[in-house]
Amino acid sequence: MICRSRAGRRAGAVVLVLAAAGCTEHNAMGTIEYTTPAKRVVKIQSPSDEDCHQMPGGAHQVTNYTVSDIRLYANDDCVLTKAGDDQSGRTGGESFYLGTQMSVEFTPGQTPWRSYSVVGGGG
Repeated sequence: MICRSRAGRRAGAVVLVLAAAGCTEHNAMGTIEYTTPAKRVVKIQSPSDEDCHQMPGGAHQVTNYTVSDIRLYANDDCVLTKAGDDQSGRTGGESFYLGTQMSVEFTPGQTPWRSYSVVGGGG
């Protein structure tokens, strides 16, 4: 009976750990870091994967230290390029796909990135 009791406690602990892990699936675990045109460094810790996130002042350089890929946009609304529609049918603005643990810098003549969304997020 002692073995069953320990096994039951272990099973309960595993369920509890899995349930807690399920709660964290709504965040891109890690940090997104960007530099504004004014050279200010901004760090965002574990952003929600269900929202469009604005980058006030824009970003000339972005590093994705999260476990999720992100998409950068040249507008405040997280919409795709002028040639494409997003899931809600909106159009306009440039976009750039930035993989996990990757970095991208501003190209002269480019519009600063103004928002981002987590790839696979609900927003």
